[in-house]
Amino acid sequence: LIRLPNPVGDVVMTTPLLRVLRERLPETRLIVAGKPVFGSLLSGLDTIDAFVPLPSGVRAQARVLRPIGAELALILPNSWSSALATRLAGIPVRIGRRAQGRGALLSVRLPAVGPARPMTRVYLEMLAALRIPVPSVGAEPRAELVVPPEAGDGEANWIGVAPGAAFGPSKCYPLDQLVPAVVELCEKAQARPLLIGSPSEQDQLAETAAALRQAGLESELPEPGDLAAAKRRIARCALLVTMDSGARHIAAALGVPQVVLYGPTHPEWSAHALDTTTILRRNELDCLNCHEKVCPIDHRCMTRIAPADLAAAGLAQLAGNAKRAPQSGARS
Repeated sequence: LIRLPNPVGDVVMTTPLLRVLRERLPETRLIVAGKPVFGSLLSGLDTIDAFVPLPSGVRAQARVLRPIGAELALILPNSWSSALATRLAGIPVRIGRRAQGRGALLSVRLPAVGPARPMTRVYLEMLAALRIPVPSVGAEPRAELVVPPEAGDGEANWIGVAPGAAFGPSKCYPLDQLVPAVVELCEKAQARPLLIGSPSEQDQLAETAAALRQAGLESELPEPGDLAAAKRRIARCALLVTMDSGARHIAAALGVPQVVLYGPTHPEWSAHALDTTTILRRNELDCLNCHEKVCPIDHRCMTRIAPADLAAAGLAQLAGNAKRAPQSGARS
């Protein structure tokens, strides 16, 4: 059993681990368990045998996990509740990292996460507990997701715009700066913006669409959908303009280039697929990596990223797209 983490981006960053497990343990039944919405995100991967949606509540999760009869659980979240649920489910071998005083709930206790590094590596490092060699840096499998072959759309030159972030408003680029950047980028690239976001972000997406319309640029705002719909929409894009969010990781796993705006979070935690990624960040600021959900001062980590710099970064990515080979992480 692989107990998935909770953020969308982190789930995407588990896929290199799933790839190694499948290759090194071809006869082992691999079952992943996590939030119900992740079933459509991971659908189509050949690295897993089954997906188990988990309800809320530790005891309810244990009741779902117990009939599986798993012999071993890799517990990827660092939460106390995820370790307790697997113990209550009677899974004899429970491997996880030390965190939140949950050591007594684990049968194999791995070191705490430690300093910033890509979460793809943090998850791959857990292979050592199974006596499986950990791939060296640079030799890891790419993050991967699957979309249907018909997901591409050649009718328009789309630039995806994902203005939201589940983490909180501190991750979001101000709308009055995002709009002129998207207008300049789309006009120069002769492209149309396709707005990307979760059902909970529909108000923010509608506000973005209205602001773009007022600036003279019509955008495409699809109806709310699940993560399968998000994969299909992102796969249509030549480029994704995004915050440090799940959309960025989905795009990276599909080989869609991204321009990512970073502010309160450390880019090293998500530093995978960098060959398709342009990072915009004001590295000179001393308040970076605060991880505050709401900025307590003036949001300078975002407001000091100039719209012209965002537009220029997008145009540079688009110029390089024709030269870039297809990405091995994009499976269909």
